[in-house]
Amino acid sequence: MFAQVVVDIEHSKIDRIFSYMVPDGMDAAIGSRVLVPFGRANTAVEGYVLGFSETADIPPERIKRIHRVLRKIPEFTENQLKLAYRIKDAYMTPLVTALRLMFPAEMRGERVSELTRRYVALNLNPLDLMAAKESLVAKDGKIKAPVMAGILDMLGETPTALTALTDTFPSAASAVTAMEKKGWVITFDQETGRNPIKAISPHGDTDFVLTRDQINAIEAITKSENGHFLLHGVTGSGKTEVYIRCIEHCIRSGKTAIMLVPEIALTPQMIAMFSTRLGREIALYHSQLSAGERYDEWRKINSGEAKVVIGPRSALFVPLKNVGLIILDEEHENSYRADTHPKYRTHDIARMRAEIEGARLVFSSATPLVETYYEARTGGLELLSLPKRVMDLPLPDVYIEDMRKELREGNRTIFSGRLYDALVETLEAKKQANLSINRRGVSAFVMCRGCGHIVRCDDCDVSMTLHNRDAHGTLVCHYCGRTKPYSNICEKCGKPYVKAFGIGTQQIEYQVNRMFPKARTLRMDLDTTRTKDAHADIYRKFKNGEADILIGTQLVAKGLDFENVTLVGAMAADISLHFPDYLAVEKSYALLEQVAGRAGRKGSGRVVIQTYKPEHFAIQFAAKHDYIGFYEEEIKQRQQLSYPPFGTIIRILFAGTDEAQTKAACETVQSGLKNALAAHRTDILVFKSSPAPIKKIMTKQRYQIVMKIKNTEDIETIKQKIYAELKNHQFDTVNFGIEINPPNMV
Repeated sequence: MFAQVVVDIEHSKIDRIFSYMVPDGMDAAIGSRVLVPFGRANTAVEGYVLGFSETADIPPERIKRIHRVLRKIPEFTENQLKLAYRIKDAYMTPLVTALRLMFPAEMRGERVSELTRRYVALNLNPLDLMAAKESLVAKDGKIKAPVMAGILDMLGETPTALTALTDTFPSAASAVTAMEKKGWVITFDQETGRNPIKAISPHGDTDFVLTRDQINAIEAITKSENGHFLLHGVTGSGKTEVYIRCIEHCIRSGKTAIMLVPEIALTPQMIAMFSTRLGREIALYHSQLSAGERYDEWRKINSGEAKVVIGPRSALFVPLKNVGLIILDEEHENSYRADTHPKYRTHDIARMRAEIEGARLVFSSATPLVETYYEARTGGLELLSLPKRVMDLPLPDVYIEDMRKELREGNRTIFSGRLYDALVETLEAKKQANLSINRRGVSAFVMCRGCGHIVRCDDCDVSMTLHNRDAHGTLVCHYCGRTKPYSNICEKCGKPYVKAFGIGTQQIEYQVNRMFPKARTLRMDLDTTRTKDAHADIYRKFKNGEADILIGTQLVAKGLDFENVTLVGAMAADISLHFPDYLAVEKSYALLEQVAGRAGRKGSGRVVIQTYKPEHFAIQFAAKHDYIGFYEEEIKQRQQLSYPPFGTIIRILFAGTDEAQTKAACETVQSGLKNALAAHRTDILVFKSSPAPIKKIMTKQRYQIVMKIKNTEDIETIKQKIYAELKNHQFDTVNFGIEINPPNMV
């Protein structure tokens, strides 16, 4: 028998199937990871079995044999393989690149394995145990071997870990060895699962009284076999309870479920809520688990022990079998877009997997993507609404503060008068506050006021951001991580006029500590959540009342539920309005509405939006909690400009170390595309090549081709012609990839 194998080498020239002979008795299956000889040197490389055949296209004497199967359990299921093929075609990526999404990276190269511990167990019946203990007592009544006696006392009916014995008796290891020789104990190795959920305490209502809207939503979802839905519910309307009830129904029906959250920061809260109801049937899967924890959770999923998987977008690729429900919570979030190749959109992969599995699919948000809501309004999704908060709690009062007016009136601080007063009242009332800004660090950029020079990263064509305010402050590039020491001396003109401009989370934290010295603060941004369990630790501390003010980036706006928060401050609310992409207004509205939803979850609340553009419709509608009003205005502008959902933006991004070669590759592909799409010129509204807005990132020069195409009946034909043309091009020194409706154009 011959196995059809794709080797684990990520290169377009090797992106094909190779036949290998399966030795007699070898237990290989579809999805198995195997070690095979490859190339003229017969180098041992890893590969994946995709299928079997009784014949091969080449003579049997030329076919090499599989060395061995690396794991007894296949790495991926047949449905995952189908998904990988769909991803390969949709994103023009090698099949092995798609397959690598399906399991932890550490499994490649055997970089992670099961955790085992040494255990000790009694090997004596009760009479012999009594005799053993008596033999350790001297004639004068003293214990001759106190460590052995102590170990015998500790060992009960169940085995005890050797580490537990050594914690009590430092010399336990040598004593156990001696006792094993006497036949008193036996030792053995046993696997010990690493449990990342153990530190998260269950909480949440178990006798929740459903609203009529929740009941309608649950019935619509559970009675459907494979329907696709948009659950549009205001913040605090009980969407999570709908998820739980639908998942419970799914499990009772013999199915499994995938629950996606946009950020790792939300998983502790979601796990805490779900574990109350579902216990050990939950698996947690995300990148900040240790390699061992992620491996154990993956095996728990692959073995069928887990019925529900919770995590960010990577959790969509797990080997969960018999999937009956996929939920995307906060479906509007940009983090559902992958920013490395393949640059997929989680929505699209979720649709693929739901179709393959025959599963229900639920997109959910208080501020749905305009494209998603348009699809629901035009019949592509079934629209389910939760228009009120549970227990009829009111939405928080929202105040728009014009920071231009504050400046004219002499207020030079980062707090408007209203926000400052509200913070004082909140702290005096022993309540909590959230302060949010969509920028980390102390400042946005550093500039010399003498010559105008802006300090930029040497490897990326972007300004550097100041972190830490003291004399030892550091300039950081948020694209590649390069750092420079901060100095007020200009590197260009040599004068001491360098100053930081703009504000970030660290600056807000500094100002809060200066103006409210008794307030206890926590900060949640990328800088404070890099370490393992950092999200869960910050969440726990704030929920337990160990801080009065939580300061953060958009992380604090994404579904975190704190009952004692009565005040939210949106600092510099118009920052994202000026980003160079067609989604900028939508993102700004969603961020404001979401962060406003953190206030008054169990009572009254208020929100202060600070802005230099108070008249903008996104800010005005956010203040009124009016998503429908915002949608009607935004969809009208999208239609006028042929932006999605009325048009499709396609970006082909080229990157290489040599600028001339990168530019030449871009021009070559553009020429080929013009010929391939000649028959569709009237449908193509924009077709241009140029340097990327950020021309250099991590030493790579970047060029792009941007097309905007009307969504006519020919759009899929045009896409297929673009894909076909791109397959004709390969460059040794330049990489390129395609993005459909990219979330930003940096």
